[in-house]
Amino acid sequence: MTKAGYVFVAAGVFVYFLASQTQIGWIYLIDAFIWSLLVFSAVITGFGLKSLNVERQILLPKSTQTQLSGPLEDEVIEVTLTVGNPGRLATHFVKVLEHCPFASPEKRLRNFLIPTLEPKSSTTFYYEVACYKRGYYPSAAIILQTSDPLGLMRRKRSFELPLNLTVYPAYYPLEGQPAADAVWTEWRQAIKSSTAEELYGSREYRYGDPLKHIHWRNTARLGQFMLKEFEQYRQGAITVVLDTRREFGSDKETTLEYSIRIAASLARFSADLGRPINIIAGERALYHASWQEAMDYLAQLEIAPDAGWEPALATEPGQVIVAIVSAKEVDLVPALSQIAAMGRELLVLLEGFAADERPEEFSSRLAGNNIDIVNCTRGGLEAGISEMAASRFLGAKSAPVL
Repeated sequence: MTKAGYVFVAAGVFVYFLASQTQIGWIYLIDAFIWSLLVFSAVITGFGLKSLNVERQILLPKSTQTQLSGPLEDEVIEVTLTVGNPGRLATHFVKVLEHCPFASPEKRLRNFLIPTLEPKSSTTFYYEVACYKRGYYPSAAIILQTSDPLGLMRRKRSFELPLNLTVYPAYYPLEGQPAADAVWTEWRQAIKSSTAEELYGSREYRYGDPLKHIHWRNTARLGQFMLKEFEQYRQGAITVVLDTRREFGSDKETTLEYSIRIAASLARFSADLGRPINIIAGERALYHASWQEAMDYLAQLEIAPDAGWEPALATEPGQVIVAIVSAKEVDLVPALSQIAAMGRELLVLLEGFAADERPEEFSSRLAGNNIDIVNCTRGGLEAGISEMAASRFLGAKSAPVL
């Protein structure tokens, strides 16, 4: 009931009291008319939403459909809402309130008005929205609201419609240069020279895996595509280590979001070279992942206060290891030194996100180790990735995704 409805109720009570005191017939008629309007408003709003249904459809851009199963951050997608009336009576003055969880905060609530919806008909609304932040969005609510012509009564009906939408983190593609080719030469030669005796095992085929390494015998035996795993292939993946114990910054400008975008850029770089990637972060590490698997993992990665770096310390010697940490986390220096002693390490220091950062201490304490240090400042993600890409362990240059 609206404020106007409460006013009508108060008026009806007052008129009834006045009529009972005066015993004047026409005052009783006015009171009956007031209460009739209230009953009519309650009935018409009750039946107005009972038969309605709602459908939502997400239309992905064509550029996304050929690469990932969902859009990237800041990518624009189209949403359609269809409200249907399969009933026998028309419905009037229906307001559609949608909560769009993947939009920017100021654009998440959207309103649409249907003046009249005839029986056995439907109406459709279209709008475009930029995906604000990476993540998995399982569902979103839609509320249908209607009121009577006098505005006395208001009814709502809520629908929790599935979305099943994954918004993937933005990334910067890295174009391979001679230094990067030299890093991967040993792996390429190992793949070309692999024989049956070098076979390590097999696993289920994943999107983005090379088709030439399908294990046809196991595929026929198990009824699903299986991929050969060679010893060299298993050991050849680049390893990215993210510190997910704490997050500094705000909104999308945080250490976690920067770390994820850097990792996504490295995953794309590895996929372009036909290689898997290892990502050690959170409570669960990801090994030998394809492009799609890595992006699925990063899209849903959250802060894990109890996450440790034990898997990173067990990395096989000789691998390229990229560690991404906040310049405030000086307590990680011993672990970084231990990792650097095992292989080629690239450290990306995230600066400008918290007070009391100590990037100089990282440089002084890690000096002399087999490690390159790249500084990535808040607001300078693209520049930081470009510097990382030009390091001696990657040797690439980057360009932003448009």
